[in-house]
Amino acid sequence: MTFPPHLDYLKNPNIVWFDPCWGYYGFWKRLTQFRQERSLDFQSAWLDKDMKRNKELYATALLALSMQQDAPTKHGWWFTKLPHHDPPDGIIGTILEGQIRNIINVREVEIVEYFGGPLLDTLKNKMKNKSYEPNTALVCLLSPNTTKLLNLQNLSQQIQGIKFPLTYIFAVFHGFEIASLPERPGLEDLVKTTLVQLAPEYVVVNFSPHATCKSWLAGKEQSWLKFIGRGKNTDLQKVTVDTTPKLFD
Repeated sequence: MTFPPHLDYLKNPNIVWFDPCWGYYGFWKRLTQFRQERSLDFQSAWLDKDMKRNKELYATALLALSMQQDAPTKHGWWFTKLPHHDPPDGIIGTILEGQIRNIINVREVEIVEYFGGPLLDTLKNKMKNKSYEPNTALVCLLSPNTTKLLNLQNLSQQIQGIKFPLTYIFAVFHGFEIASLPERPGLEDLVKTTLVQLAPEYVVVNFSPHATCKSWLAGKEQSWLKFIGRGKNTDLQKVTVDTTPKLFD
């Protein structure tokens, strides 16, 4: 079994896949460093054009973390970046164990950030006059600078009534959906990250990155690895290097 031609770039033996916890904590570390380097406040640093690529990787990592909550696998979900290859903005992947051999399951990811105005317009503009592979997921990262109250369930209904070039559309943000909060929320409920699947159906996944990454934070999980082989011959290989693989710019 081989991948479709549009995934031939995964033949590159140098591609390193990252644990999404590494991506989550690594992004906030890089943002802090970026602020110090440029002497910027949080809002200015977040909006700086030089952070755009880092935010795309961050949103991809959040999708991988969410998938581990919603569709967990034995080997977990991983993500990677592809230099000089756009689209996609990122890729998530996992290994599924078959009765005979392992199979790698990947999904290309496109990222768009929402800053304000009608969210539906942001999604339409991203996909306007573009074609994507059928399995591609679009993830809309809601900027933390956004204060507008959004009705994502209503937006989902609108999206499902429109013919878009992509089937899988998500929104991800820091915080929680009001309807998903318990009657007496604790602190852990208020510091969650939320992924909302807007299409093909409405699904909400809330998770605490700290709780999800507890094992990784304790040093019990690998931070990066390589997928050896493709299709049914896929296996895992730990990456041992003298220099940490670079993820963020």
